[in-house]
Amino acid sequence: MKLREELEARGLLYQMTNEKLFDIYEQGWEKFYCGYDPTADSLHLWHFLTFMAAVNFMKRGNTFVMLIWWATGMIGDPTWKSEARAFLWLDQLRHNQEAITIQVQQILENLKKLTWKDFKFEVVNNYDFYKDFSVFDFYRTVGKYITINTMMSKESVKKRMSNPESWITYTEFSYMLLQGNDFLELYENHGVKLQIGGSDQWWNMVTWTEMLRKKTDWEAEIYVMTIPLMMDSSGKKFWKSEGNAIWLDKRKNSPYFVYQYFINTADADVEKYLKAFTLLEINEIDEIIKKHNEHPEERYGQKQLANYVIQTLFWKEDAEQAEKISEFLFWKSDKLELTKSMSEQDIQALMHETWGAKIDSDEIRILELLVNTWLAESNGEAKKLIQQNAISVNEEKVTDLAKTYTKQDATNGILLLKRGKKYKIAQF
Repeated sequence: MKLREELEARGLLYQMTNEKLFDIYEQGWEKFYCGYDPTADSLHLWHFLTFMAAVNFMKRGNTFVMLIWWATGMIGDPTWKSEARAFLWLDQLRHNQEAITIQVQQILENLKKLTWKDFKFEVVNNYDFYKDFSVFDFYRTVGKYITINTMMSKESVKKRMSNPESWITYTEFSYMLLQGNDFLELYENHGVKLQIGGSDQWWNMVTWTEMLRKKTDWEAEIYVMTIPLMMDSSGKKFWKSEGNAIWLDKRKNSPYFVYQYFINTADADVEKYLKAFTLLEINEIDEIIKKHNEHPEERYGQKQLANYVIQTLFWKEDAEQAEKISEFLFWKSDKLELTKSMSEQDIQALMHETWGAKIDSDEIRILELLVNTWLAESNGEAKKLIQQNAISVNEEKVTDLAKTYTKQDATNGILLLKRGKKYKIAQF
């Protein structure tokens, strides 16, 4: 496929300033950029969507310039909220940039191993543009090329200004001037001709191109392209779970957590997500959807989607581990047999996801075991559950209130407990 055709097929194209950009970037050897606020030390799923749009440019030999908005991150853009963002300081910003850069490098390395393609990538920090820039330089070289009328017409600014109970600082107001100048710096000093971003940034991005052209006497060859703000079939933003962002960092949410998010994708969204979040060929995706539709209750499409995404974000071992935990909790009937094949890392991950218990002694009584694994709130409740024949350990019913367990009773170091349909594990 040609670049534009592929972006459209994958649902990654919404607007552009000029069709010519696709001919230019189809040939490769060009640079483009996307900016990221270093307000956290990880990207999340929305960033991953814009990142996959960038990957489709990179796989044609173009270089992705990841612009870290240090300077603007120290200020904060004017949002729809009634209050200004909290300022970040240099140590925070430095830590966040390093973490995000490592994250992107790892994802690109994973994609390289999956596709055998090379992906060119650079990091530029916009703090470098401004650290020696005086306020007089700023007014003379940036401020004169954009009008207050244009800045006031931005929706988030208008909303803040029209609400008598809110306000906007000059600091926030100047944010768009800095970002407009970013494009000029990248164009003049890094050879960047294209910015990509979300469709909610279209107004800003077009304003910056106008500002840049004015400053270069309308000679700048620059382009803007946006991707749609993806919604799921129910109309909710796809990248959030219960209102919270899903991070691309194991320390913030586990690979299993991300895996489960995609496993729970509605059937109507599987094809859309496979196209947007993977580099599988369109005909491969068509085959997956065809097989999925034969028995949708088996969730074949969701499993393929979740597996590929986790391989891309983290790698194969994490995908395999997330699949084992999912099988244990939701699919596998012989859970005891499954635990035999688990590595120590798999077991630790399962312990984390199921709030399992660590046994620090050589033996443990059944009542204590039930309380430690939260299957019972007290010894009294534990006794009642055993008397009601509601408790199993290693798939065997427990009837003895004085029963004790040792390492010799464990399978792969694990005791498998069951109360009704609820499973827990304890590890010696």
